[in-house]
Amino acid sequence: MAPGQELSFRQGGKPRVVKVNPRLATTTNESVVAAAVAGFGLTQQMLYKVAEPLANGQLQMVLNDFEPPALPVHILHREGRYASRRVRAFLDLAIERLRALPELRA
Repeated sequence: MAPGQELSFRQGGKPRVVKVNPRLATTTNESVVAAAVAGFGLTQQMLYKVAEPLANGQLQMVLNDFEPPALPVHILHREGRYASRRVRAFLDLAIERLRALPELRA
């Protein structure tokens, strides 16, 4: 099945996949969120992607009882003399921003 044509849930602690016939196909999360805000329907996104529209009332969570468990975020990179300062700078920024998101705190 093509990406975007199924949604993954947990029901009774067991994984469940529901096939859907999407009204809109897009290649970016931002456009999917914008479409949901515009009233095109439901979307399944990571919480940090929809934190702002949830906070300001543009979106609301539905099917909360079927939400899959949280996934850990891991960042791996090379250290030592082969490490890139640019990569390290990006990682430091990404870690700082991710840790600052209240949506990602348990």
